Amino acid sequence: MKIKPLLILFFFALLSAAPFRQMQNGAVTVYFNEADTRIVTLTAETVGRQQQHLSDRYNLPVYPVHIYIASDENEYRLHSGSASPLWSIGLASEDRMLVKSPSFSRQTIAQYRTTLQHETVHLALDKLDLPVWFNEGLAQYESEPFSLRQKALVSRGLWSGKLFSFNEIEALMQMPKASAELAYAQSVAAVDYLSDRYGASLLASLLSRVRQSGQFSTGFGSTFLISPRAFENEWREYVRTRYRIFILTDSNNFLWSGVTLLFLAGVFLTRRRRKQILKKWEQDEREMDLPSTEGDKREQTNPES
Repeated sequence: MKIKPLLILFFFALLSAAPFRQMQNGAVTVYFNEADTRIVTLTAETVGRQQQHLSDRYNLPVYPVHIYIASDENEYRLHSGSASPLWSIGLASEDRMLVKSPSFSRQTIAQYRTTLQHETVHLALDKLDLPVWFNEGLAQYESEPFSLRQKALVSRGLWSGKLFSFNEIEALMQMPKASAELAYAQSVAAVDYLSDRYGASLLASLLSRVRQSGQFSTGFGSTFLISPRAFENEWREYVRTRYRIFILTDSNNFLWSGVTLLFLAGVFLTRRRRKQILKKWEQDEREMDLPSTEGDKREQTNPES
């Protein structure tokens, strides 16, 4: 999650007052407590690889990065500030990243790596003026697959009429967790569609033109020959036609969907069985009538009988 600088600027001033260790690997410096020693190398290498990937794919510069691993919730809250959302697991601003240690945040190592990759995208994009939907969408697009669960969230938002406008996603940090999950899902869905519809290579062109013009709308228009507002309308129409079915994969509707499918399957099988029985009866009746018909024919051809 990209966070406003004032909420994270002060946490490095607190480092001198707290016990911590430090490790540097290239452009990446990691600050950590002894309990998190085992994940320090993984942290530095993951961020370093992601920086190189973003440089190769989007021509984004590799800046020095400072990462602090919070060893418990209190430490995370102390450094992140009261304005950060309770559901956050990582924050990034300028050249600084704050992440929760997987030792207490219930993240698997794979999920922790995804968090690092996600926040690294935010740091790489920090100097560009981007709307939240694109910033968060690209961070997810470059850190984890666009999941079936997220597609189901977008589908549920569509059916319930609760999809956010791109402008409303600007308030992501003030949203409760459930709303934020939908906003995140919409963001990555929009970037995924943008990539599929216009080509992934144009995402790099967009970032370059935003850097040159200093304005997202100008860079977006010159790259895709469509305004951000027109694209949003196009994307929403795409969602209406292609995302309806994903409601069936929503865990909240899974039981209902399963019962419905079983009912429909039962109706189909019952009707099929009924047709088979009727067909069998008709065949039996024809076979019962067959000897009588042949006997009548023999009587007609043999007068003496």
